[in-house]
Amino acid sequence: MSATDSARAGTATEPGAATEPGAATEPGTATEPGTATEPGAATEPGAAAAGSSTPAAGADSTARRYGTAALLRRVRRDTVVSRRTLTAILAAAAVAASGRIVIPVTIQYALDHALLANVDAATRDEVVTLAVGVGVIAVLLAMLSSAFVNFQLVSTVERALRDLRVAAFARILRLSPADPRADSAGSLVARVTNDVDVVTLYAQAGGITLVQNISQMLLALVVMAVYSWPLALLVLVIGALVPVGGRLLQRWVSRRFDAVRSAVGDLYAVLLELLVGIDTIRGYGIEERMRARADAGIDAVWATQRRTLWPMGFNVSVGEVASGLITASVLVAGTAAGVGVFGAELGLSAGDIVAFLFLVTFFVRPMQFAVASLADARNAEAGLRRVVEILDLPVEEARAGVALPAGPPAVHLTGVGFEYVPGRPALREVSVRLEPGEHVAVVGETGSGKSTFAKLVTRQLLPTSGVLTLWGADLTEITDEALTRRVAIVPQDAFLFDRTVGENIALGRAGASADAVHEVLERLGLAEWVAGLPDGLDTPVGQRGEALSAGERQLVALARTALVNPDLLVLDEATSGVDAGTDVRVQHALARLTRGRTTLTIAHRMHTAETADRVLLFHDGRIAEDGPHDDLIASGGRYAGLHAVWARDSVTSRVPG
Repeated sequence: MSATDSARAGTATEPGAATEPGAATEPGTATEPGTATEPGAATEPGAAAAGSSTPAAGADSTARRYGTAALLRRVRRDTVVSRRTLTAILAAAAVAASGRIVIPVTIQYALDHALLANVDAATRDEVVTLAVGVGVIAVLLAMLSSAFVNFQLVSTVERALRDLRVAAFARILRLSPADPRADSAGSLVARVTNDVDVVTLYAQAGGITLVQNISQMLLALVVMAVYSWPLALLVLVIGALVPVGGRLLQRWVSRRFDAVRSAVGDLYAVLLELLVGIDTIRGYGIEERMRARADAGIDAVWATQRRTLWPMGFNVSVGEVASGLITASVLVAGTAAGVGVFGAELGLSAGDIVAFLFLVTFFVRPMQFAVASLADARNAEAGLRRVVEILDLPVEEARAGVALPAGPPAVHLTGVGFEYVPGRPALREVSVRLEPGEHVAVVGETGSGKSTFAKLVTRQLLPTSGVLTLWGADLTEITDEALTRRVAIVPQDAFLFDRTVGENIALGRAGASADAVHEVLERLGLAEWVAGLPDGLDTPVGQRGEALSAGERQLVALARTALVNPDLLVLDEATSGVDAGTDVRVQHALARLTRGRTTLTIAHRMHTAETADRVLLFHDGRIAEDGPHDDLIASGGRYAGLHAVWARDSVTSRVPG
């Protein structure tokens, strides 16, 4: 997994947080609470849901270049499908079709050589017995071959779709959190679940039958040509009108199902946002308004699905008309040819005509099914295209890497700028150096660029311009593996998985033992706190850590980060929102955790800035002031003004109302 993704999933944004739908809504993991003007706010589910009707920019234009065959070839790049298995499936499908085709041949043989022939009873019985025996063997062989096709095709499809899900999810984790091509969390969930499920359902039902029916149609056509190539040609010409005449109709159907899949993705985005924000919705009493949003999404899916009914109806009609036309034409032409009408004597016997009509049925029925199932096929293709859109999103290539020295790093930015949207810089020509082991507080108003600065330092984002180095090495030359071991982030509101306290802490390091977890707790002075929990380390934290208080969740996050033992630590005001009961423990744990490390704190409370070695004040994407707290207060500048406002508000909040 890339270290740029999810703020270093193994360390920073609480390991694996990016895998949790809606994790972007965690305060501090993306932008400060309420930073509507902060670039990148569109990654919030709420914002994304509003605009998620448009597929990921750049991805859609790429995926739409794929025709059906090209789309399947593209899928093979990310799946393991054995050619030998596919060949065996096709061969078995041909055998199954052959078993069915044998029946008309045996009927023709029995009619012409026994039932309608002038033969004695013994010969008639012998011929009929032979025909029936061959037919029974053929049916049994077809049954076994069909079962083999079903088993192998289902297994192959499941493996391929498993590979697709894995590849798509891996690509999602490697996307930059500010990547404008990235879709909303809910829509991404829809792509790797519902859209893949649509493909699965079609492949395991319609897809299997389609393979068998196409084999049956081809074999029926070949056998018809043996009986009478002029009549077989007639069948082929009329049958060919179906795909030729239906091409425009299929494009219409395809566009309608693209809209359906997009509407389903939008609905997932809305529902996920509502579920993540359920407490806020209840707290503000806005259930009706939010339900109206959900209803609108559901109605949109219903409306787009209704719009597919007309083209689907035409689809079925085309197949039925073609089937009737083929049957009638063969019956008229075959009978006329058999009796010599219009001089068209083709030498067809009564048995030949009966067999030919059976063969026409074996050709027509699969064709009807194929035409009727094209709508489902287009729906599955639309879902597959949306998955491929994710696979086609460019991500950073693996880096060769440079050797990093031991110890805390120096962080050096030279003329660094960053733009979420071209022409709208979030940072402008930032040049600063953080010394090894230095504790630096970053302050500023909402939208000033302080969170963007932190994301650049931790390589969640890469500079649009300028150079950023850690340990003297260009940030782009450091491997993801090295960065995940050396850099960690603790957000404001720690994300916890629905596991135990001990399991959440152990996520900080792969293969961490219970002894390692206990050692970290002792080092941070948290062993007594854990011992006081109902079940100690085995205490369940609940979904998103809801069984713990905000302060307790932060203690777990700090212990998890300490287990990583990083050299560069970024704190997005880890004490913000912590209850008074655990604030002292959090402060003591932070003091021990930051000791001997280069520490960068995004400070929303000036108390944090007061205790830092140095303060960086950001304003309009630039570092407006830089220096120790006391010096900046003495200078009477912008920082002094912010500190005075904070001090006044703090005193006011402590005065009883």
